[in-house]
Amino acid sequence: MAIHETEERNGKLRTVMKLEPGERVALCRCMQSKSFPFCDGTHKTVEGNTGPVIVEALATPSEAERD
Repeated sequence: MAIHETEERNGKLRTVMKLEPGERVALCRCMQSKSFPFCDGTHKTVEGNTGPVIVEALATPSEAERD
């Protein structure tokens, strides 16, 4: 499960996400999600063409693949 922390820096909110390898999340870009910073589909009800940004943490290669 994605771990996120939001903090204020210089008067602006900053969110840091930590994902496990292979994990995928949809992040809100419409700024209306009730589960912000995650997308809850609210963008479908607001005017415009904004959708979520999809972030996927790539799986790290196994030791055998590195050799």
